[in-house]
Amino acid sequence: MAKSVSVYDFVLPLFKIRWNTRAVLEGISAKYQPRKIHVVTPEDQSQQLTELATDWKIPQLITHVEESFFQSVDLSKDQICAELQLEKSLYQPGWFYQQLLKLGAFEGIPSLSEWYLVWDADLLPVASWPIIQEQNDKASYWFALLQHNQYGNKAIVSKWANWIQRVLDVEPLTDVEGTFVPHHLWFKQEHLRSFQQQLQQYYQSDDHWSKLMIRSANEFGTFSEFWAYASWVAHHIPQDLYYYPYRKYGRTTERFFDDGTGLFSAAFRKKYLMSGSDWETFYPSYHQVMDFVEEDYADTSLPSSLSFESSSRHLQKGRKNMHIEELRSRWTPAKITTTKVV
Repeated sequence: MAKSVSVYDFVLPLFKIRWNTRAVLEGISAKYQPRKIHVVTPEDQSQQLTELATDWKIPQLITHVEESFFQSVDLSKDQICAELQLEKSLYQPGWFYQQLLKLGAFEGIPSLSEWYLVWDADLLPVASWPIIQEQNDKASYWFALLQHNQYGNKAIVSKWANWIQRVLDVEPLTDVEGTFVPHHLWFKQEHLRSFQQQLQQYYQSDDHWSKLMIRSANEFGTFSEFWAYASWVAHHIPQDLYYYPYRKYGRTTERFFDDGTGLFSAAFRKKYLMSGSDWETFYPSYHQVMDFVEEDYADTSLPSSLSFESSSRHLQKGRKNMHIEELRSRWTPAKITTTKVV
């Protein structure tokens, strides 16, 4: 067998260890065999995850403390988030900060691979996609469009597009079906440095790019790290952007609320006859979750992935702001979807 020409790491910002954390991490390890999986998480979660993972099948896991992640440039999380002056917003400071962890991962992780794949901590690979294609000793790095562009909050999307046009001075990258908010994305350190330099040029400032990103939220209301970076690369280095169209993997992915109290986890607990107290200290393996998924989806094709959203905001938003990936999921409560979407 030919030796792989690619060496790559995964990076996952993780706000809190949840019931599905083990399954996601083991799924990444089993499906993709990265060199390292780097999890950036609050200090108390970092300690707990390190202890828990000793019994998990993730030999390459490394945890990093988010509060001091940018210590190489002498900036703490509190110092960076202090730049935020939004009085009313859908998003908390931590939501913006986790985007900075993705864009600046190489500043906080020594020896991070030049190409690294950021993966949302709630995204479970099921019948998922190849992420690297190799030919003639050259690797191309692929991601999948997992979110349809005709659904979601149009006002927020408009603000993201305005940010890209104004700050980056490029046109927002678009697709006939999918959005470039795919819940995972390849980043290259070289391209991130030019992206960060553009921020300093826009603000005519030598301040660290992370502080400028937060200030931009004050100016524009919000930003999207995935869409912004993809648009930057598409404009300046299009030969480094590879993705599968929405019809390939997006049409089967599902997204739904489940912080351990949702329909999926309830059905899982019932199958394994688990009580509430048992569930609090149980983190199912990828193998266990996949056994459950394969049995439950025996009458249809497997989804490409499942997103276990943990913010209660997903239970509160109106139907008009829901994504089709939520509306069509069998794990979204009927009282929210009202009608079945296929």
